[in-house]
Amino acid sequence: MQLSILQWNVWYNEDIRAIADVLKQHPADVLCLQELTIGHVLFADKTPEYIAEQLGYHCYYKDIPIETTTGKGITLANAILSKFPITASRFVWINQPRMGGGFSDEYRAYVEVTLDVAGTPLTVGTTHMSYTHRFEPTERKMAETHNLLQEIDQHTQNFVFTGDFNALPDSPTITAISKRLKNAGPPVTQKTWTTKPFDYNGFHEENLKWRLDYVFATPDLRVQSADIIDTATSDHLPILVTFEFA
Repeated sequence: MQLSILQWNVWYNEDIRAIADVLKQHPADVLCLQELTIGHVLFADKTPEYIAEQLGYHCYYKDIPIETTTGKGITLANAILSKFPITASRFVWINQPRMGGGFSDEYRAYVEVTLDVAGTPLTVGTTHMSYTHRFEPTERKMAETHNLLQEIDQHTQNFVFTGDFNALPDSPTITAISKRLKNAGPPVTQKTWTTKPFDYNGFHEENLKWRLDYVFATPDLRVQSADIIDTATSDHLPILVTFEFA
C-alpha cells in the first residue's frame, strides 16, 4: 500500500485556519507539524487539537515553552497527526535550559508515535531542533544532535523521521542522521525556508534559499514520490513524501 507523510513547520504567527486549509488541499496519511501554538491566539487555544478536529485525525503532541525573537515567552508544540490509530506515544527532551539564554538554551523535544497501519506497526518521529546563528554548527547543537541520535538509533525498520532541524544539508547534524537513515527527498538543492522576512541578531533573510526541513526513513520503506509544496502560508514550505509500505 502507499502511505503519505507531510512534514511542515507551520509558523507560530500563522492563522491556524489557513494552515488547516492547506492541509485539506494536500491530504496526507500522517502529518508531522512543528510550531503549533498553545494558548497563543483567540480562535484556537490548542492548535494541534484544532487541526485534528478539522481533519478527523488521531493526534499526539508535546507542548514546549519557547522564547520568540522579540523575547516573548510562548508555548509551541511538536505534533504527529494520523489517519491511523496511535497505539503508543512518547517524547524525550533533546535539549533543556542551562540558564545560558538564547535559542540554544531552550527546551527542544523529540516526539514519537507508533501507528497501526492495517495491522502493521509504523513508527514516526519528529523534532524541531534549536536555532543557531545562520544555522552554523555549535558545541551545544552537537550535544543536542547526540541526544537525538540515541532516540533514532532504536529503530531499524518501518520508521520515518521528520523535522525542522535548523541545519543545512552538509551540517554535522544532517550528515550524522544520513549515516543512519536514508534521506527520503526531495533533493537537498530544493529549498524550504524562508517565504517571509526573518531578522534576528544581525541575520536578515527574505529569500527562499535555505534547506532546513527533511524526511528520513529506514531503508525498507521505498520512496514513491517526494515533493515540496508551494504555499505562501507559513515561513517554511511543506514536504510531502509517499512511501510503499508493505
